Amino acid sequence: MKWLGSDRDAARKTLAAGLGCRGDGEGLRIAAVAECLRVASYLCSAPNTDRETWVPATTLSLTSLVRRRLLPLWPTLDDEQAAEPGVKAILESLGKLGDLVRLDGGRWLTPPPQAIRTGGPLAVITGGGPAQTFPFSITMRGAGRLRMIDVDACAGRIDLWEPQEWIGAPLEGLQEWSIQLLTKAKAQLKPALNELADVSIRTSGNWSALSACATAEGLFLAKCRTGPRFEYFVAQVSRGHLRQMTGLRRDEASRLQFYLDAQAGYPMKVQAHVWQSHVRLRLSRHLPREEARALLLGWQLPPPSGGGATATNYVIPREVFPLVRQALTGLCVDLTEREFAEGRQ
Repeated sequence: MKWLGSDRDAARKTLAAGLGCRGDGEGLRIAAVAECLRVASYLCSAPNTDRETWVPATTLSLTSLVRRRLLPLWPTLDDEQAAEPGVKAILESLGKLGDLVRLDGGRWLTPPPQAIRTGGPLAVITGGGPAQTFPFSITMRGAGRLRMIDVDACAGRIDLWEPQEWIGAPLEGLQEWSIQLLTKAKAQLKPALNELADVSIRTSGNWSALSACATAEGLFLAKCRTGPRFEYFVAQVSRGHLRQMTGLRRDEASRLQFYLDAQAGYPMKVQAHVWQSHVRLRLSRHLPREEARALLLGWQLPPPSGGGATATNYVIPREVFPLVRQALTGLCVDLTEREFAEGRQ
């Protein structure tokens, strides 16, 4: 037997070829961790005989196994405080995407495979475990956390979801959902018995202190700070004073804010820089939970070393960008796409 030495860069290139991953940076690192977690989940959970059942794997067993395997290639995997997402964070994101299922007690199982259409020749595939364990021959391409497959290969084998179904946003659309929420909130308004401090209302696409809005009249999305967090509510305001209010969940307030800004003529603006292999986005605010899941199809760029950044930059594989585009346009985001030649940054 003859042993051949290999440096870290060469080993990463070999791994990228095995995963069908074109990139060699953060996208490859996340793709490698994600696939290793799928393998670990399968190995830890699969029964040894037909009489046994699947046994959920613990978070500790999965993350420990992956760190041991990949630490030589990415030494920072052992540092959960690093700027890049660590093994545990990637495991949690696979749960959000439906690639693994989280059970009570921090245990995990591999779900059946499903695929999501992208509008092109490829589909995003979730679940099913590592490709080698599928009951039929399948060729996948790694792209960050998830994998892609020819959509034609899914016919009769894997359930295909439409993008809107997978994103999970309200089916009635942002406008109808928001009108229904405001109508319900208006019917539930109660007198504001105590004068709340530091109340802000959403107006003209910004948060403004209520104390500075002496002429404000009508129904507003409002917030006030209570300790380390904000509480959100729909407020009836008259002559700049809070008269009535009813509480909202944080996720409801987040979605409603996109509608109100668009109605006021101040939709969130996003510019997408489109290259041959990927798309870069810069988002100035968080998306609602459902739409934010689409961003996990890509990965975040680290913030500038100097700090002070108020926006988050994302890289999205170009093949799955239609899913992100649909998530953004469903929130009435003003999305502008600009094509760039490969190599220009």
